[in-house]
Amino acid sequence: MSWREILGVTPSEQKSSTHNSYNTQKPSHPGNFADSTNCVYRDSEEGDSRLLEDLAGACRGLDITPAEVQEALAAEDIEDWGKGAIRSDTLATLARSLAQRREMDQGKRPAYSTEHATCRHCGPVWLWFSGEVLGCPWCWNRATDKPIPRPVCVHCGDCMHFERLDHPQLGHCAKGEPEAIAGLWDTDQRYCERLVPEPKHPGVRGREESS
Repeated sequence: MSWREILGVTPSEQKSSTHNSYNTQKPSHPGNFADSTNCVYRDSEEGDSRLLEDLAGACRGLDITPAEVQEALAAEDIEDWGKGAIRSDTLATLARSLAQRREMDQGKRPAYSTEHATCRHCGPVWLWFSGEVLGCPWCWNRATDKPIPRPVCVHCGDCMHFERLDHPQLGHCAKGEPEAIAGLWDTDQRYCERLVPEPKHPGVRGREESS
């Protein structure tokens, strides 16, 4: 995955400018990276040293190391950096995005996500705006079975992991969340980071957390 994919920058969003090499379109024909910039910047000791020096500035104040950001760079990223097409502010934005993504993978809410929103696939989530969305940054957590912090308590009966018993309202959690001996009541309200809404429920009922 390149820096453009990580930051959500598509080719159509990059406007050509003679004053900004960062926005200059790359040639449409594939080049032999191993024969040119790769030898100069990826494989050479001097190139690695220069790149790590730039990344050290980009990582300043973040819980991520220059080596970890370098590992996330694709071959074309190194090529762009070697040509001067990736600026220091872009590296800083990339480092922040990677550090934020790592925190989100751990189920931590980003500081700027202060609004209660509802994702069609994830249920109630923290975002930087309120309302309903078809997809959200937390979808990656859901797809990779990672926790999602919730702004509200949810109902077990609204989750696809709720496995009903013969009793009309009792069931068990397929993800092994704590429950009573008899099981979980489908209308119980609880804080749960493993909720995945049933397809027929684009939203999930709940109440704001008291904390």
